[in-house]
Formats: sequence, structure tokens, C-alpha cells
Amino acid sequence: MRKPTGSLLAAGILLLAFFLRLRGLTTTGLWGDQAFTLNTAMRWVNGGALPLAANKSSVGFVNPPLIEYLYGFALWLWPDILSVSLLTMFGGLLAVAVTGLVTARLFGRRAGLWAMLAFAVAPWAVFWSQLIWNQTMVPPFAALALGGLLLYLAHRPRAVYLVVASAGAAAMTQVHPGSAVQLVTMGLALLLFRRRVRPAHVLVGAAVFALLYLPYLLYQIGTGWADFRAIGDVAGQAARFSGAAVLLSLDLIRAQGLYRAVPRVVAFDALAAGLFVAALALVVGRLWGSRGAGANPPPEPSPNLSQGERNLAPSPSGRGLGRGSAATRHSQFIALSIILLWFLMPLLFYLRAAVYLQNYYLVGQWPAHFMILGIGLDTALRLLERRSALADERALADERAVRGRWSAVIRQLAPALLLALFAYQVFFSLRYQDARAAGSGPDIQVRHARTLIDTSRRLLAERPACRLVGLGRGHQVENSDLALLQEFVDPARVILADGDLALPRPSPCAVYLVTRPGSLASYIIADQAEPISNAQVAVNDQVWQFYDWAAPDTAAAPVLASWDTGLDLLAYSPDELRPGEEMRLLLTWQAAGPPATVQHFGVYLLDAAGNVVSQHDGPGFDSVQWRAGDRFVTFHPLPIPADLPDGEYRAAVALYAWPDVVRAQLTGGGDTFYLGDHVLATP
Repeated sequence: MRKPTGSLLAAGILLLAFFLRLRGLTTTGLWGDQAFTLNTAMRWVNGGALPLAANKSSVGFVNPPLIEYLYGFALWLWPDILSVSLLTMFGGLLAVAVTGLVTARLFGRRAGLWAMLAFAVAPWAVFWSQLIWNQTMVPPFAALALGGLLLYLAHRPRAVYLVVASAGAAAMTQVHPGSAVQLVTMGLALLLFRRRVRPAHVLVGAAVFALLYLPYLLYQIGTGWADFRAIGDVAGQAARFSGAAVLLSLDLIRAQGLYRAVPRVVAFDALAAGLFVAALALVVGRLWGSRGAGANPPPEPSPNLSQGERNLAPSPSGRGLGRGSAATRHSQFIALSIILLWFLMPLLFYLRAAVYLQNYYLVGQWPAHFMILGIGLDTALRLLERRSALADERALADERAVRGRWSAVIRQLAPALLLALFAYQVFFSLRYQDARAAGSGPDIQVRHARTLIDTSRRLLAERPACRLVGLGRGHQVENSDLALLQEFVDPARVILADGDLALPRPSPCAVYLVTRPGSLASYIIADQAEPISNAQVAVNDQVWQFYDWAAPDTAAAPVLASWDTGLDLLAYSPDELRPGEEMRLLLTWQAAGPPATVQHFGVYLLDAAGNVVSQHDGPGFDSVQWRAGDRFVTFHPLPIPADLPDGEYRAAVALYAWPDVVRAQLTGGGDTFYLGDHVLATP
């Protein structure tokens, strides 16, 4: 293939990849993990301290901070969530480009273009290039790590290649520690092909790796290496053998698990799996064919001939691939060995798993899948071309035309199947993006979050004395589905609460955002506050409304009880006591400021002997957000037993530190305040 043609095709593939990743970019979901990492990065951009760690992983240890630096850089350039989406998208494009360039350099332009195209259109690759999430930044760094390693060992041992590989590995393992198994792959490759390795280059690469981990090491020193102990605890958990990793690995080149409503997705997923297995078999066969490569390092390549062209040049004998010079066979053997190791090592690692596997645990296998597809197809085509040439030399004149036609058909079948698969995968991504845009997806998408943030900023700018109260899901800032509002609007003016647990009432006024229609707080807001015109956001089948509320004059409100945490109980409103139903209590509080420890609420229904009949414990309104003079209401549903006997009962409330569960003291003594008596007398 001529260079100008190859360059034009590569540019076209990148444009296709760009189109697929840009389209529907704002329809990807946002939840707690993204909110935490985005808030942490934005807090740093807003003048906060340099993060030394990121969010907590699903297996219990705190992730390294590199993802925060990446997000922080994007937000520093443009303080909008979309800047992080664009960062993720361009990271995905970088992975596609690096995969194509490295494959072409080592195995020829045709193999590189096929690998590039496979990566560009793979449904999960498109999706991960759009979603804001730690592990979705693995592909570009995995491509740099694998690409640098391949070029260093199979092309030319230049220090820059190993430095790129080391930096890519450090970044890859920070954004998703599950990819750390590839460090074993890299170490094994350097050991197996140590004749190509220069110790000085390894030292430089190791120094770069350690430097990128320095902030996390400082964090671990400060915490007494607590997360390393947590990793050890996970490693010590009971594990069982499972073949799930193999299926999940295949899913990375299919559409499995994304969206099942697209027609014929099962059939084309099967085609993708079949083509990949065939390509893998061809690559393994090619490796076997080059197994006799000499142990001596190959000479430096000619400046006038690319490594890929030397690898694929016909041998003087006219026989199959891998029969050329010792240098060519040696280079092929190294490159194919590393690619197969990169693919196989995570599968071996997860054969025994203590956690429920998801396909993103294996995303560090990329870009090996696509390299295998590209090299496998190119190998098949070259074998067919050579077999056809030999057949033409040996065939009789009257048989030559027939054999030539059959050979042409076979040579066109494999590319046609791959192109059909790739065309379907493009169709799949378009349909999936359309479904997300139509509301079939997460409750909060990037587009919704941007609208909520922009509207909140506008409303607060028009009401400088008011604060914003977001009523959603999750009682803490860290786990609230509206957490992004805090750092992206104004941390000093944003309050977040769970609409079924509490209703903050800041003074002198508030703008309420209700994202849980039907929650307890939403009914009170709809009754007492005024909806703001042109201030609503349509999210799937709901409309999230902003409201205006001005605090009434309650300066003379009596205090029923006071705790030494600085919290006063102002009012108590109970439902009627009915067996078999839920008795809901509404408690109104006023805070003197945030307490020294996190506080939870306990509400109890006691019988005449003081035994607990029913209770409700919970965080209510997050005590970290209490401000002096602010009031809030907490909701406490008490399930009443259906067989509750007649008699006298009374409700009580207590505060206690969490997670120590140490009760706070009342200023007048004791730790429990009795709210009122309730008499049950069935007719």
C-alpha cells in the first residue's frame, strides 16, 4: 500500500472515530464516582489543596490521584464538565491513533489500518471514550504502554520508547489499579528479551514511573500505608475459579452489555467473537512459525525500509511468513509474543477472582484485541496471496483461471465479513446514542448536569442573599446525586439533602431544586414555595423544578430540647398511631454550627416499660452542612407492628456520633428526650 493512500485512509478512520465519539457525548451518565472525582478536581481548581488521592475503589482502597490532575487540567482550561468529556474523548482518539501507528510500524500499513478501524468502531471503545469515569482513561495510557514496549523491544531499543511505556504504565495503573497486572507483562517481556534491554534505559523508565506515583506515596505515608493493607486484605479473600474473564474479554470487542434493543446485535456479537478467535489463531500460528528466531538481537534496521515492510517482505524461498532473515523473524517473534502476553496475562490473573468481575476490569487488555484483529487479517490475506501465486506457477493453463477466481473469492471474504461487522458496530453506536438522547439511560447525564449548574448559577446571581438547596438522593455531599452542584456552583451557598430524609430551611431565603418528585420534602416545597418560571429541567420522564422560598419570621420559636452538640429541637409533628401502618414524625431543628463529629438521629417508640416498639435511625440532614442559625426538618418513619396491643406509648429522640455510636448529651442532663405520649385504644 502506498504511503499517501495509507495516510488518507488513516485520516478517514480517525475522522470516523471522532464523529462516533463526539456524537452523543453529552448523553453519558453521571453518578457518585464521577461527582466525587469531578468535585475534587474542581475544588483544586477553585483554590483548594493539591489532591493526593482520588475516590475510593470498589474493593476498598483509595485510588491514586492522577485522574484528579487530568480532570483539573481540563477544568482549569474551561471550568465546565464538558471539558472533561472532551478530555476523555481525545484520550480515546489517541488510543486509536497509537494502536494504528505502532501496528503499522511493526507489521505493515494494512495491518495497522485494520487494527485502527477495529478500535475506532468497537461499541465499548466508543462508549468508554465518552463516559467520564476513572477507568475510561485506561485505553490511551494502555496504548502508550504497550506501544512503547513493542517499539523498544521489537523495533529499536531507544530510551524514549521505554520512557513512554513507563509513563503510560504509571498513568494506566493509577486511573484503574486493576490494570496493574500488565506491569507483570512488561517485566516479563523485558526479562525474556533482555538482550535487547539496556540497564540505563530501565533505570530511567523506573524513575519516571516512581515520579508519577510520588503524590500517592506521600498520601500513603501520611495514612500509615492503610490502603496497601486494604489491598492485602482483598488479596487474602477467598477466590474461586471462573471463566467469566474470557467472556468479558470478548465483550470488549462486542456490544454485549451496552444496549440489547438494537436488532441483530446477538448475531453480530457472535460474528465478532468468531472473527476474533480466527484472528487469534492466525497470530498464534504466525508466532509458532517464527519460533526458531535466533537469540541474538537483530541489527539496526535500514533507514530506507520500515520495520513492518522488512517483517512482511517475501522471503527468497517464496515460502510462508516468518521465513525471511533472522532479524525479521526475531522481530516478529518479539512483537507477537508481547501482544499475546498483553492479551493473556489479565485472563490468567482473573481466573481466580474474589470480586464480581465487570468488563472494565479487563480494559487494560486494550489495544491487544485490535492489534490481533489487524495482524490476523493481514496474515490471512498474505498467506492467500502467496498461495495463489504458487498455484499460478504450478497450475495448468486451463486450471489457472478457475483457481484464480476461487482465490479471489476467499481473499475478499474475510475483509467483507470484517467490514460488515464494523458497519454494524457503527450502526449500533448510533442507535445506542439516539436511545440515550431520547431518555433511555441514566437519570442524570452530562447535558442535564450542565443545565442544572448553569441555571443554579443564574438564579443565585439574581438572589445574592439566598442559598441553593438541592433535594435529591444521598444524604452526604459525597454520595448525593447532586454533588456536582457544590463545587461547580458555589460551595458556600449550596446545601444538599436527601428528599426523603430531611428538608433544610436556610435563612433568610432559599432556591430549592427538587429532583425527587414524590419525596416527602417535595410535597412540603410544592405547598409552601413558589415555582420559578423558566427554571425547570426535563430529565427522562420527569421535570425537575426550581422554587423560591423565603423563611418566615420565627425568631421567637420555643426550644423543646438542646444538645451539647449545639443542636436545638424546635418542633415535633407526629402522625396518628395505627397498628400495621407507618407513623411518621417530623422534627424541626436549629443548629448552632457544624459539630465536631458526624451526628445521626435515632427516633423511637417505647412502651410503658421503656421497651423499644419501633425505631428509625439515620443521618437526617448531613451534620457537616449545619450552619449557625439554620433550621431543618428531619423525617422519621416508624413502622408500627400490626399486633401492637392497646396501651400507652411515647416517642423519644436521641443524637449519637457516627460511626462510634456514642450518644450526645442533653444540656440539662441525660441523652434521650421524650417527645410525647400516644395512647392506642382500639374500638
